[in-house]
Amino acid sequence: MKHSLLKTGLASMVVAAAALAGGAACAAPEEIVVFADEFEKPGKVGYELQINFAHPARRSADYPGEQPPDRILRVMPEVVWGLSDQWNLGLHLPASRNGYTGTVTVDGFKARLTHLDSRKTDAGSVSHGVNYELSYLSRRLSESSLVAELRGILGRRHGDWLFSVNPILNRPMNYVPGVDNRFNLDLFAKVMKSLGPDIALGLEHYAEFGALQDLTFGAQSGQTTFAVLEWNTRSHWELQFGIGHGWTSPVDKRVYKMMIGFPF
Repeated sequence: MKHSLLKTGLASMVVAAAALAGGAACAAPEEIVVFADEFEKPGKVGYELQINFAHPARRSADYPGEQPPDRILRVMPEVVWGLSDQWNLGLHLPASRNGYTGTVTVDGFKARLTHLDSRKTDAGSVSHGVNYELSYLSRRLSESSLVAELRGILGRRHGDWLFSVNPILNRPMNYVPGVDNRFNLDLFAKVMKSLGPDIALGLEHYAEFGALQDLTFGAQSGQTTFAVLEWNTRSHWELQFGIGHGWTSPVDKRVYKMMIGFPF
């Protein structure tokens, strides 16, 4: 998928990281992204690589067979097809490398179908849509092997600003004895400021509230904020860099992420 990716220098990233600097039932997932209005056109194919790394982070497993997130390098290649003006199909292959053992593993498979309606306005554009996703995941990532996600997409571009919100419901689809199979609620959001035609700087926030029947807020919820730099290079590579800080005990303290959109 082609993301609107923009630019700043290394000094700007250092400043952004310092602004965020100052545990872990919710580990850094294989994908850390807020959906906005980026979309493949009909007949086009987009290629992207998502990378993230958590440290310091939780070192003990939450359940037998889990891969604790500390020093785990997660990599997920993605291919997206533009089916029509409003529909995209994406396939993803999450993998990881354990920084302690050097072991490299493929951790599952993900498929998504995304609908997006984007309309021009006098000052920019507004968009809304929904993403349907089904994941088959290794026990290293999830206690349930089959997980479904329904993600709303609400976005607005106004002048040099981009705002986007993703309310998300996800639920394990296979029964695992002793595992909670209820719907869970997350809320992801981003705000970006364009500093030029090829560069933007902003913030993303990831809030995890737990099961719908027993929502948690404040210090008991997962709250992570990323300083984000987006850069579209002259050779048409689309890059995003982010440094995240976990504010509450259920999430990892520091997470680094990068997304690479290939120019073909």
